[in-house]
Parts: sequence; structure tokens; C-alpha cells
Amino acid sequence: MPVAGYAAASIYGYSTARVKAMESKMIPSETMQGIVNAKDVSSMLSLLAQTDYKKDLEEFGGVNIKADMIDFALSKNLGYNVNKLITVSPIVVRGIVRAIVGKWDLSNIKLAIEAKSRGGTFNDISRYIVDYGIYNSAALKELMNEPSVEGVINRAMINSPYRKMLAAALEGYRKGKSALEASITIDKAYYDNLGSSIIKLLDMHHESAQIIKLDIDTKNLLYLIRGKKYGAKFTDFSNSLLGNGTIKFDQLRDLYESAKDLESLVREIKVFDLSAALDSYKTAKRKEMLIFEMAMKNDLLNRSMKLLKHSVLSIGTVISYAYLKEIEVFTLRIAIKGKGYGLGRDELSKMMVWKAE
Repeated sequence: MPVAGYAAASIYGYSTARVKAMESKMIPSETMQGIVNAKDVSSMLSLLAQTDYKKDLEEFGGVNIKADMIDFALSKNLGYNVNKLITVSPIVVRGIVRAIVGKWDLSNIKLAIEAKSRGGTFNDISRYIVDYGIYNSAALKELMNEPSVEGVINRAMINSPYRKMLAAALEGYRKGKSALEASITIDKAYYDNLGSSIIKLLDMHHESAQIIKLDIDTKNLLYLIRGKKYGAKFTDFSNSLLGNGTIKFDQLRDLYESAKDLESLVREIKVFDLSAALDSYKTAKRKEMLIFEMAMKNDLLNRSMKLLKHSVLSIGTVISYAYLKEIEVFTLRIAIKGKGYGLGRDELSKMMVWKAE
């Protein structure tokens, strides 16, 4: 049940103040728009160096940072703030918060599995590692010394809270020697496991549970949109779909099978307004799924901002910040890499909205 009054103040007073302070250090709307509209990567980095990312950029070369080191700085900042978020969370809800931010632990182990399957090394993935949790940079460096994917997963299972998830991933990998299958298995296990936290949140703070459910929807809807793009059957990817979203499995199937093409599918999606994204996709030179992904993440960002502003003395403050920070780093990566790849200002600004009201 939700708590209020003195009980809420005693539980969430400290964490609310700390998270609000963390949120105040996030990139303001005008700065993010300036980064997106900058003429080149150097100009982007000059603006970024005036934000909370300054210390991280300086560690890897400041505004003269090499292009392949930018991801290090972004990942380091995200890892630091995820660790801090756990620390400031009330003890009574820390288990739920750990379950939610566990996605970065598992994202790290998926990086290791994929790299090992391609014969890669620790150096190939180090820039993308979120230095957080039991699979931080030091742990992954050790894991990558294993000679095979099976060795990586087996070693990662030792004394791990994710042992069951990784055991399922190992079984999935052994069936087809596919790193993708192992990653999909980890995702499904993570979101299935997150279901118990969602149930608790529905009782404690309904709006927070909805943010998590919508995050799951984004992943499922991207599967559907990609499927239509390539003319796939629903059964070709249905095993990859995640549970616990707002759109149930049968609804996803009906939505997909009733749509004749990508455009008609997107127009029937109701949980997000993708009409502008669809227009951008139709006129874009490169038909990237990123256009739809950014649109859904922007929607999640704005819902999280409203949740952060209106959640007083509740777990909603903590959860909304976790999503805001993730989307901030995601947006910066796309903006900087997009500029490096030659994407024009108009193409980038159409995709990115930051803290719009």
C-alpha cells in the first residue's frame, strides 16, 4: 500500500532530496538542443564539457577526446550515477531498485557473450561497459579471459544473483551456438523476473509501474515494426517478445497480423504517438528503426519527467531518475555518433526531443 504523511517523509525524505539534486545536474533542454544542432563533434563536446559530464570527459582527454573514447566517458558517468542511485534509495525499496537497474549488470554480461562469440577481446567492449554491479569493468576483464562463450557464462554464474537467468542463457546458447539466442534468453528472464517488482509497484506507486511496462512495450513494438519492414511472419520472432508490458501477447499478435505493412502497423499503435516518427521514416534517406526507438524513448522521457516532478516522497522519484539518466546517455550517444556519421542537423533534431513540456 502507498505510504503517506510522516511515514512517507521518514522513508523517502532523504532519497527524494538526493535524487532531486542528481536530476538538477542532468542536461537542460536548451543545452541538449544545442548539442544536437552543433555543427560538428568538437562543438558538441564543448557544450557537453559545461555539464556534469565535464569530469568524465577530462579523464579521457577533455574536449580533445578521441572519438573512440567518448563512449568511455558516457558509460563512466552512467555507472557512477547508477551506483549512487542504489546508495541513496531507501533500504525498504532497495530490492526493487536493484531489480530495475539490474538491466545494466546484464547488459554488461551480454556484451561479453557477444564479443566472445565473435572472437573479440575485452578492449572491443570496454568503452560500452557501465561500471556498475558485479559485472563491472574489472569483472568483465576477468570473464573475457575465458576461452569460450560457455566458459564466460559458466564463470559469470559463480555466486551470482543472476544464476538462473544465466543457466537458461547457457542452455539457449548450447542449442544453436548463438550469442543472440543467449542474449534474448537473458532479456526474457530479466523481464519475467521483473514482474514481481511490477506487481509490488502497482500497489505502492502505480505510475512507476506504468513506466516500466511502457519500457517493455518499446522493445516489443520494435520487434513488430522490424518484422513488418523485413516481411517476417509473427512466429519468426514471437519467442523474443517480452511479458509484463501494457500490451499483452495476443494483442501484439493481432496488431501484427491485421496490419498489411509497416505504415498501417505503426498507425494502429496506441500506447505511443508515432505519427511524426512515421513521417520522418518515410522521408528519411536511411530507413532506420532508430527513428521509432527515439520517438518511444522521448515519450518515456517526458512521462518520467512528469513523474519526477509530481512524485513527492515516493519510490517514483528514484525510478523516474533511472529512466531519465538512461535516456540521456542514449540520446548523447546517438547525437554524437550521428554527427560523426554525417547525419544532418534536421535528421537529428527530428528524432530528438529532450525534456519537452
